[in-house]
Amino acid sequence: MAEFGVMDIPANVRRAAILWAVAVAAGVFESILAVSRAVHAGELGPGVWIGIAVRLVVYALATVLVVSLWRGRRWARVALTVLLSVIGLASLVVPAAVAMVNGQTFVRAFSSGGTWGWMFLVVRLTHIACVVGATVLMFTRSANRYFAAVKRLSAKTTSSASSSR
Repeated sequence: MAEFGVMDIPANVRRAAILWAVAVAAGVFESILAVSRAVHAGELGPGVWIGIAVRLVVYALATVLVVSLWRGRRWARVALTVLLSVIGLASLVVPAAVAMVNGQTFVRAFSSGGTWGWMFLVVRLTHIACVVGATVLMFTRSANRYFAAVKRLSAKTTSSASSSR
């Protein structure tokens, strides 16, 4: 098995990081659309501001995790998988699935309808596709080798640093 150099980030890890960045951007854009809709409807209350605060924390955390993924941190891959691929994706898909079971159309379930319904739908589906694609790419053979190589390199660096003391 070939060792990875500092700049030898596999294409699948680069692609996963890019897809995660697009997913975060889609989430930000969804938030902007939601706030715009609330402003337009005159519904900009405390609940909207709390939602914005929570989303800002999630987007900041996601950005840190994506950068850490790029750097080969295995914990970031696990955190992205659990927090965004499982919990985050469920928060996007489960309410829409429930709405469809209750008779809503696909478009209405994923967009909440309204003036900007189609824009919400496109952004939401882009968001979902990027999360799924990034998750798959993070666990390809080349990605697994990369994360293992970074772990070994980190262990060697830690080991040699502690033995030189």
